[in-house]
Amino acid sequence: MEKYIKLSINKQTYMSANTLDETDMAILAVLREDAKLPIKELAKKVKVHPNTVIQRLEKLKKSNVILKYAADVDYAKAGLDLQVIIMMKVRKGRAGDPEQLEELMKMKDLEAIYATTGVWDVVAICRVRDRDHLLEVIQKVGKNEIVLKTSSQIVLYTYKKPSDYNPF
Repeated sequence: MEKYIKLSINKQTYMSANTLDETDMAILAVLREDAKLPIKELAKKVKVHPNTVIQRLEKLKKSNVILKYAADVDYAKAGLDLQVIIMMKVRKGRAGDPEQLEELMKMKDLEAIYATTGVWDVVAICRVRDRDHLLEVIQKVGKNEIVLKTSSQIVLYTYKKPSDYNPF
């Protein structure tokens, strides 16, 4: 039996009317805390029958509310001690075009890439081993033909991470 820790959720694509009810929300809340929980324990916490949980999970997966199950990794312990925010100015009109960002999206060192408003067009979150590794990543990003300018900030401490987010 596979064990999972992190749950990725996309609330906006849930069916056409975004019809999450209290039971769905309760299931998601519990899963965000512990996605490896057996069905029987999940049902007990949500106070519904295990068959209801199974049916709801299938519905949530089918409608892409639950996107995947994944491990919540301590990257520092895995050797990727530095987290860096890389802000990019890109060629006009390119930030919202995923095809133009394809090369950046292939970079395994970039944890996330966002098109943004404001001074910077694109912001990437990067995980690296050390300063030399960071320099390699920044140089690779800067060589991308759509990137005009970059600015980087090293994260000193993380107070709340995405896996801590649980709006349910």
